[in-house]
Amino acid sequence: MSQRTREKSSLGTVYAGWFLIDVDLILITPLLVPVAAHFGAGLGTVTLALTAYLLLFGVMQPVYGILSDAIGRVRVMRIGLAGLFAGNLLAALAPNVGTLIAGRAVAGAFAAALVPVTVAYVGDRVPMERRRRAMAVLMSISALGVGAGTVSAGVLTDLLSWRAAILLVSVSAAVLAVLYGRLPETLTPRAGRPMALDRVRSVFDGGWFRFLTVFALVEGAAMVGFYNFFSAALQADGNSVWLTGVVTGSYGLGAVGGGVLMRFLDARVPAAALFGGGCALLFAGYLVPALSQSVPGLLAASLLSGAALAVAQSTLQAWVIEAAAPEVRGTAASLVASAVFTGAAIATAAVGGLAAAGEFGLLFGIAAAVTLPVLVVGVFARVRFDRARRPSPSPPDEPGPPAPSELEPSNQSA
Repeated sequence: MSQRTREKSSLGTVYAGWFLIDVDLILITPLLVPVAAHFGAGLGTVTLALTAYLLLFGVMQPVYGILSDAIGRVRVMRIGLAGLFAGNLLAALAPNVGTLIAGRAVAGAFAAALVPVTVAYVGDRVPMERRRRAMAVLMSISALGVGAGTVSAGVLTDLLSWRAAILLVSVSAAVLAVLYGRLPETLTPRAGRPMALDRVRSVFDGGWFRFLTVFALVEGAAMVGFYNFFSAALQADGNSVWLTGVVTGSYGLGAVGGGVLMRFLDARVPAAALFGGGCALLFAGYLVPALSQSVPGLLAASLLSGAALAVAQSTLQAWVIEAAAPEVRGTAASLVASAVFTGAAIATAAVGGLAAAGEFGLLFGIAAAVTLPVLVVGVFARVRFDRARRPSPSPPDEPGPPAPSELEPSNQSA
């Protein structure tokens, strides 16, 4: 088996874990109403299962990123999958809503391990010239996982029970925890590796991560935050839940299309142009529903936003890997990922009042306005980054003294 074939085989396992995390991330959303009805609890109480998951999912990412730089990537990802299995098993068998909330909190705390460490692991395994393409694959899988999680949770709840979807994720996590044991480690623990605070300091000493972390807050708001209101806009207009799911599920199809586009453009187009093009797709994706929240408008918005995720977000992920030294990639990826999710949370909280008031045109107009500076600043910064990494041309060699044969006639006889 060639090295390239072995790489694809092992990365396929990693991609399966990434897909499962995105299924789990969205899993509880379509289950909130059935769970509330089952336990006779208020919807606000059951929503704590989502809140607790997301809170720990964001907070714990830097912890796992730092840990992976100390004890190895594969070990940390297996710990995450084992915890995901345990947390969701507790939630699936919960006798009351409090246990369900606790189980989902545990699941979120351990699911956080898979996000930054997977990015770092893929960065370790994939050569630099193919990293943007690999990150685009991750973003496409992410969008498909969100779509699959929404649809499967609804179907399993209708056919069996709300517990079935959570239990399925739990069992899948256990299987993957075993399969991950076959993955080659990319960062072997060794004596003398910097301590956690030293690794964080090392990340920010480079200068670019001070920019990337702040930039990711705004970029995350635009890329991962505002699109969550597409479904609410459709339902507010009187559309059914199943139609809303079909329309917004096209986000995954858009991401797949963006991933295919990345394969074609990756080696042909500079990273700055790719990031700018992805943000332009996102801008259009928000501008359309700012003008009309019809089914065709939000279908177009979902497709464009999914494609933007595959193109622009994958370029940002590759940027993080390129800027970080191998021994601190997990730390660097986790800090930026945490900033992305924090920005998304701030964005959704900031415009939640507009959604409650049904002002979706203004909401998506704000989203489009936020996307524009992300586009301009991101392109400019990426151009500067590429210039800074480009080796300076060597000065021309100074002419040396002429050789003796050029100054003196030959002493050899003809």
